[in-house]
Amino acid sequence: MLNFSELKLVKVRDYKDNFVGIRKCASGNSFEFCLPNGFDNFPDGDFNEVKDLFFKMYRTFRKFECDNTLTKRFKINEPKYQREQDQTTLSAGGISMQTQEGEPCMLYSKLRMIERVLEAYDDLAINSIQKKIRRSEDIDYSQIHKYLERAIYLEKDVIYIEAMDLPRPTVRYESTDLVNLYCYILDEIVQQLDGDVPENIQVRIQDIRFLSQHFQDDYLNSNQSIFDKDTFIETSNILKEALDNIDKNTYYKDTDYWQLYEAIETFLYGEINPELNDGEYWGIQSFSLIWEDMCNTYFFKENYSICFADTDIPIKDYQNPAREGEEQKRVGNYPRQVDRQKENKYGNKWIYRTLSNISYPQKEGSFFGWNQLLCIEFNPRPGTLVYSNPNSKYNDVYKRDRSTKEVLRRFPCPDLVLKNDSENEIELRIVDYKDVPIDFYYKNFKLPLDKADNKYRNDIIKQLTYELALQQTHKVSINIFFIPYYYKNFGSLGEVESDLNIKGIKVFKANFMFIQEIYLNEKL
Repeated sequence: MLNFSELKLVKVRDYKDNFVGIRKCASGNSFEFCLPNGFDNFPDGDFNEVKDLFFKMYRTFRKFECDNTLTKRFKINEPKYQREQDQTTLSAGGISMQTQEGEPCMLYSKLRMIERVLEAYDDLAINSIQKKIRRSEDIDYSQIHKYLERAIYLEKDVIYIEAMDLPRPTVRYESTDLVNLYCYILDEIVQQLDGDVPENIQVRIQDIRFLSQHFQDDYLNSNQSIFDKDTFIETSNILKEALDNIDKNTYYKDTDYWQLYEAIETFLYGEINPELNDGEYWGIQSFSLIWEDMCNTYFFKENYSICFADTDIPIKDYQNPAREGEEQKRVGNYPRQVDRQKENKYGNKWIYRTLSNISYPQKEGSFFGWNQLLCIEFNPRPGTLVYSNPNSKYNDVYKRDRSTKEVLRRFPCPDLVLKNDSENEIELRIVDYKDVPIDFYYKNFKLPLDKADNKYRNDIIKQLTYELALQQTHKVSINIFFIPYYYKNFGSLGEVESDLNIKGIKVFKANFMFIQEIYLNEKL
């Protein structure tokens, strides 16, 4: 079991260290819980806060995996792929993913304590332990025709059947306690996960809770819990003692028994040990991918007027006419424009776009998509520009043939473009999600641009390029970096950092917990 009071919290680190989850400390003798960027204000030493965050991140990782496992974004680890990537610390069950730009992402899941309990649930196994088929002196008259060959025939056509094979308790009472103990642990986990568990457990949650209550009535007080900071240790010791007594007093042990026993044992005794293995135990490398999905889910669910989004997230009850089957739940409605010679096999293949109010000059009634307006053109042919009079006959820049193959075009992709429709014109807002701490911007903001961090400089160039492309046809009212931030009891989306204005770009501190809640509620 995890003792949340013993985990070392890592809240401030280099922005290039983008791992979020539990891993071995650099000293090698303990474990640390690496929090997302922006969690500088997260309380230290608070058992309940750490526990709640852990289970929310656990649900977040599971949702991210479920949403993407069957897409081309994911590649299940293979020995050859691991050798190519030199990922010597990968767990065998890990998942490898690459972004559109080829950035590697690793999803780790060595933390088997909870998974084993969830995976062990099996109606048949539990019923098998409670009732076995054994010889019984009871007679089920509806089954007599199956036992005629065993019957003793008496006078006057009377038959006598000594025993029948019928369901009856065959294992000692302690083995049924094993079922109750398992259901108690499972019920505690289900509560911490807010019912976000596999379907086969959801449909039987009342039965699980009923058996759980039996165990609690027999062994525990009403205020005891596995995940309570005051009763954690005491409850753990009682469960271990109960498991030991059940095992000693159960004489018939089959595969069903061992399936539940091993799941319980893994949960109670499976504390992570820094001396056993190297590397990450649970979490994700490149958390920015999850942050992007979280933010996109928020904007799509909150009914913002979206022009363009570089995403293909699934949304519950969504109907996409551009896709078929299960893919209709995904928002991507336009194939991404790619260089076929450099096409990435693992990135998004779809984007979301709507049509703009700019019509095609050659096609009446047709309009450019917003992805087409996100275009930067460069004509390498020489031209003359008279600055004093752009419309002068000496100015041949505007006379160039833009359909020529010599014109170079690039289609930059911001994460999100929103619009506000006013009476006179459409105003656009450009949003790009950045998984960096606020200090990253303050540190580089004070430096000359040529002395600043490469990421800082490149992010600014890309953001201003998005703005330049859209300014050819529309007014851009705001351009923002959207970063994660931890707020305590703050019920809105977040706030702009008023002290930062980076070349006209604002920094918005987005409420991580608020966005995460919407993301988790969007379970397919």
